[in-house]
Amino acid sequence: MGRKLSFTAIAAGLALAVLPAVDAGAAPAGSAPAGSAPAGAAPDTTRAAAAGTQIYSGTGWKIDDESGMYSLSGDGTGYTFQFADADAQTKLGAATKQAAAQLTSVTGIKFTVSTTLKPSPENCADQPRHVMTLAVKYRPLDGKKGFSRALQCYNSGDHSAWGGWAFMDTEYWTVPNWFGTDKTVNASKTKNAITHEIGHMVGMDHPNVDLNGDGTVADFECAPTPKNYLPVMCSPNGGYLAAADGGNFTSLDVPGLKQLVANWSLPIPAAEKGLSPATPADGAPRGVAAGSAY
Repeated sequence: MGRKLSFTAIAAGLALAVLPAVDAGAAPAGSAPAGSAPAGAAPDTTRAAAAGTQIYSGTGWKIDDESGMYSLSGDGTGYTFQFADADAQTKLGAATKQAAAQLTSVTGIKFTVSTTLKPSPENCADQPRHVMTLAVKYRPLDGKKGFSRALQCYNSGDHSAWGGWAFMDTEYWTVPNWFGTDKTVNASKTKNAITHEIGHMVGMDHPNVDLNGDGTVADFECAPTPKNYLPVMCSPNGGYLAAADGGNFTSLDVPGLKQLVANWSLPIPAAEKGLSPATPADGAPRGVAAGSAY
């Protein structure tokens, strides 16, 4: 089976002195009222050429089809998360187990967390099938403060998620109160950042859209949940803030995860065929260009 590499990078959580003065878990000022259908939000049939074909976006969610990721494999083999080393396992283990459990529940595909400690080969040619490796690294996105980075591979035959690797910025742990002085919020935002990168590895993209019609898709400009939280996949970050919910995919992210499963058995729209990117050179992928804007 062929494998191709797609890259996604986010500002999973810049220091508060760098981030705009907006609560990363709540909808930005000027967005639609909670519970309403926001103007400019993508309909559930966006990028679907016709009824009965794959769908890549909806309100508050987007699949990373522009990087060649269309679906999650439904062949019954499932997916495994593993850690590059003991430090990554300690820092990321609990949040990864939480995300794996929710992914299994939502998608019906088994996501397990391995005790194996092994770095990713960091290239798709050698990336084990259906293995996603998490690591920690200081400013992994070209030295940019507060940025984490996820890189994913897809099966070039059916465009399902093949595997990938992610680096979480160590500043979230080494700098006190990175996401704020409220301990509960800080913990939730740290878990949300990990879940966000996991979301990229399984095929999700940023769902930001031009809600206010000003012609610009801005940071935090994502459809809010009924309780006015942003999707965890929102750029540069989002998610629930309460201790019980931090680190979960939100009610808006979940339909996108389910669509990744549905797409496995649906035909690719005619308009999508031939649009998948060639394997990008390391250091020049679409995701890096997007990340550098934050």
